[in-house]
Amino acid sequence: MSKVYEALRQKEREISTDVEGYIPPCGESLEDVVSRRADSESGIPDRILEAALAIAAEEQGPQRESAPQFRAPSVSDLHSQVPPDGYRRLRLGEVENPRLIFRTDPHGLAAEQFRFLRRTLEQKFPKGAVLLITSAAPQDGKTLTTVNLCACLADSGRSTLLLEGDIRQPSIHKLLGGTNTAPGIEHVLAGKADPLEAIHHVEELMLHVAMVAAPPADPSHLVSGIGVKNLLAWARARVDWVVIDSPPVLPAADVTHFASLADATLLVVRAQSTPRDLVTRACELLGDHLFGVVLNEANLESNPYYRHLTAYRQSATVSSRRSFSKGNGDKTPPGSVVDLDRAPSKVQ
Repeated sequence: MSKVYEALRQKEREISTDVEGYIPPCGESLEDVVSRRADSESGIPDRILEAALAIAAEEQGPQRESAPQFRAPSVSDLHSQVPPDGYRRLRLGEVENPRLIFRTDPHGLAAEQFRFLRRTLEQKFPKGAVLLITSAAPQDGKTLTTVNLCACLADSGRSTLLLEGDIRQPSIHKLLGGTNTAPGIEHVLAGKADPLEAIHHVEELMLHVAMVAAPPADPSHLVSGIGVKNLLAWARARVDWVVIDSPPVLPAADVTHFASLADATLLVVRAQSTPRDLVTRACELLGDHLFGVVLNEANLESNPYYRHLTAYRQSATVSSRRSFSKGNGDKTPPGSVVDLDRAPSKVQ
């Protein structure tokens, strides 16, 4: 700052010397003359201030670039990312998740079990419906069942939208291997974003999904608000199947609100893991909204029917592999292609 002060004093002395002995016109002070003289010499206002700022900039050195600030993308920001059909694209992770059976094993026994479930739903709701998938307790395989069921529904050629209703502990993005970028479904429920902005299209599974970008501070307020009704009304008018991945029944009270807005509720139970008392209590809470129970991780080998079915499918797969090997010279040894632990049971 001392250099700035010296520059100011020096410039003031130069101008004062130039106007020494000059008699200003009537009504004008010497200070006005000095100021006007500085302006006329430089062609820009306040040359002294310009010189002072230049010296100050030299002392401070090059300015650092400010860190970019995050803001939620608007419709214009997303315009370049949105394809003609209006939905952002979401690609699955580079490492294939073997639990996504319609991606890794679409003709296996587990996929067939989901097709049985799809047939049951289509018989009850031939034009599609809003389905709610929940469980009696955490870690019952609810989200995995939901994603595979959505992939199965979309595989039949029907438009399918997966909504992440477990706002407290979202996990769909981990299962898909993608990123949960804003705006998310929580922004739609809060009225801060249009549904079109939060929906992604998963090309590999042929379905649409709206995930949580960041868990909000008050999820119960969003779930019980008018936003859920508006979103479901918007979705019913555009897609055939709307599937909600909700929280477990007992830990959260959000499920009862979701169930009142859905056409049917499926309860996922993990075989030999979920306590019977929890299942009974969950069924009582769901009441008439409960459409069926999906038994997850059932040991199909203990059932003679499924044991023979497994042998039949493995025999057919081995025969097809041998035929392929004869035609292409591939000597890949035959092996089991069905992971029985991933197959759900039929709806009860």
